[in-house]
Amino acid sequence: MAGVAKLARARRAGQPSPMNRWRIVGLIVLALLAASLLAWWLRPAPPPAPPPQPAAREVFHSSKPLRIEVAASRPPAETVWLDYELRQLLIRGRMRVAAIGDVSDTFTLRVALDADAKGATLALVAPDGVVEREEKLQLPSEQRLAVIGALAQRLPQFLGAQAGASNWAALLGTDNASAYDAYLADALELLGPGGMGITSAGSPHSARIVERLETLVRQQPRFTRARAALAIAYLSLGGQDQSSLAQLAKTGAERALAADDEIAEAHAALGLVNMRRGDWTAAREQFDRARTLDANSAAALEGSGCLLVDAGQYAAARPLLEHALELQSRNVGARACLAYLDAGASKVGAKDDKPPAPVARVQALAAILAGDVETARRVLRVSSNDEDFREWAEPLLQAAADRARIPDALQSITRAASDGRIDATTEILCGAALRRAEFVFNRMARLQRERESVPLRVLWMPQTAFLRRHARFEQIVGTAGLPAFWQEYGPPDACQADPKTYGCKARPLGKNTPQKN
Repeated sequence: MAGVAKLARARRAGQPSPMNRWRIVGLIVLALLAASLLAWWLRPAPPPAPPPQPAAREVFHSSKPLRIEVAASRPPAETVWLDYELRQLLIRGRMRVAAIGDVSDTFTLRVALDADAKGATLALVAPDGVVEREEKLQLPSEQRLAVIGALAQRLPQFLGAQAGASNWAALLGTDNASAYDAYLADALELLGPGGMGITSAGSPHSARIVERLETLVRQQPRFTRARAALAIAYLSLGGQDQSSLAQLAKTGAERALAADDEIAEAHAALGLVNMRRGDWTAAREQFDRARTLDANSAAALEGSGCLLVDAGQYAAARPLLEHALELQSRNVGARACLAYLDAGASKVGAKDDKPPAPVARVQALAAILAGDVETARRVLRVSSNDEDFREWAEPLLQAAADRARIPDALQSITRAASDGRIDATTEILCGAALRRAEFVFNRMARLQRERESVPLRVLWMPQTAFLRRHARFEQIVGTAGLPAFWQEYGPPDACQADPKTYGCKARPLGKNTPQKN
């Protein structure tokens, strides 16, 4: 009764009941929601999205690397000289030339020769295939010097070269068309795609190349490029008088560099001379300088790679040697050095039906040490003539199968070396194949006394750990001067598996730590 009386009094006083208050609150909330919905409905439409902007296109600059592409209706053999000379021209003009085999997107300089040889079309092609600029160039004649001379005059402006002269014709080295043709013929055989390398006996025509280049240098003493090629030619010769040939190469390369310090081949020649004399650090510096000037210098790549194989740094050597073989598929020296790196393969020599003799002998060594005498027989049989096989290879293989025959085999191998049938490297490889460490180190010590090149690369194969554990290993390696190189560039790879190997305590000095490639 009291509640009813209180409600009656509230109504008489004009106050809303609690139920009415909740109704009022609900109405206010609904009004606010309706206002919000109306405001959302009446909001202005957003402005349309701006159209997508095209990606900024890369702009060519003389500091960017360039690929070179020569297009012609003629057979490739007739235009290989132009590809080679265009690369040299751009390098000497301080342009960047992309390394052969580099898969990154780069600009391309395309030179398309007309079918009638009276003109060429120059095109600068962007990485996306768009032709950035193009122009027609008249050629004065079909002479090679005239063709490359016309290109040398126009390319600096066409490419917007920022460094060097506005006319690159002087970089060709001569204005004598006959001298230029003579130089090209020999330079391409030594340094072009068909070259056979400089760290192993190369072209069978090397002696004639030397004679022709000597004649050319006498007739054109200011043709510095010819002098540098002659230094390389001396080093490609085989034979016994390697010390005299190395001195001739050194003198020629130094004279070339005195006239022009930016000839990569001259630096590569000095690198190989230093390498053969055991001055490893000086050799590495010259090879690095050559590669800085020309990333596609096959001579410098081969020399650098083989030097690292001799120093036991197989991992760093591989990309250099593979790059050299991309440039010169017939490079015997690079293939022979790479064979040491591949010696641990499960099927030795399976990729090569008829390897060159220096390669076959490394493959045979690896096969014999792996207990696979039949593979060794196959690779030696296809790479040797009948007389050589009978005189030393057959006794080696018989001793590998029957160790009681090892003394007779070593006598046959020594006799073959004395008769000039095999070189000192092959003699040492045979001794290593038969696991005769004393025989190996005796031959190496003799070469060191005679100041001849020592095939130290045999010491670092996975299968020749028995040589690294021998008491005379430290003496041979120390006399060779490798510890100073390791101190500069880091220890051999063998240290990863056996840290107690002599030389593993060497640490690079930091600033001189080598790049991987």
